[in-house]
Amino acid sequence: MRENTLKIENNKLESEGSNFFRYSLVVEYVGWGFCGSQIQPGVKTVQSELENALKKLLQCDIKVIFSGRTDKGVHAKNQVVHFNVPFELNLNRFLYSLNAILSENLSVKSVQKADKNFHSQISAKFRWYRYVINNRPQRSVWLNKTSSHIYEKLDLQSMQTALNYLIGKHDFTGFKKVNSPNPVKECIMYHAVISEKAGVINIDLIANRFLYNMVRIIAGTLIEIGKGLYPPE
Repeated sequence: MRENTLKIENNKLESEGSNFFRYSLVVEYVGWGFCGSQIQPGVKTVQSELENALKKLLQCDIKVIFSGRTDKGVHAKNQVVHFNVPFELNLNRFLYSLNAILSENLSVKSVQKADKNFHSQISAKFRWYRYVINNRPQRSVWLNKTSSHIYEKLDLQSMQTALNYLIGKHDFTGFKKVNSPNPVKECIMYHAVISEKAGVINIDLIANRFLYNMVRIIAGTLIEIGKGLYPPE
C-alpha cells in the first residue's frame, strides 16, 4: 500500500490533494495487558498498539477515535473505533493482516466502511458496562482476571434497590474520581440491573456516558450495601 502523510486535528483529517475514506472497527481486548485505552506517554495502551499496527500495515500515520475511554484493567468485547485513510481498503485482507500484527490481548472483530459523518464517540447511542463479582467462598482460576472475589454472601435485593435510584438523568459527581479533569457531571442511566447465576454476579449498567471511574465506584458502593454496611438509600 502506498505511503501517505495524514494531518489530523480536532478529529478532522486534512489530506493533501486527496479525499479520505472513513472506516469503523469493532475491537475486543483484555484490559490487564494495557494501561487503559487512551494513549498516554511512556506506557502501553490499546490506542497506542492499534495506531502502531495501523501505521505498520498502511504505511502512514493513523489516528483512531474510540467510542469511549476504558481504564487500566477494564476489558472490552465490542469497543467501536474509527479512523480516516486517503485510500480504500480491501476489507478482508486488511482485517486478517491487522490481527496478525496485534498482540494476543487485542483483536479486531470486524471492519466496515463508514459514512464520513460517522463518529465513533459522537454517534454512539449508549455505553454498556458489566462488572463481575465472584460471590462464592472459593476463588476461581477462570474468573481470576475478569472479576472481583467477594466471599461474603451479598444481599442482591438491597443492591438492586440501590441500583433503581440511579435510573434516569442525575448528577453523578458522587461516583466520579475526585481528580478527574473532565467537568461533565450529568449522565443518563438507562439500565441498571444486577443478576446472579451459580454464585457469579453481573452488574450491568447502560448509560449515555460514564464519568471517570464511575462504574468501579458504583460497584464498590453496591458491594458495601450488599454486605449490609449501608442501606440502599
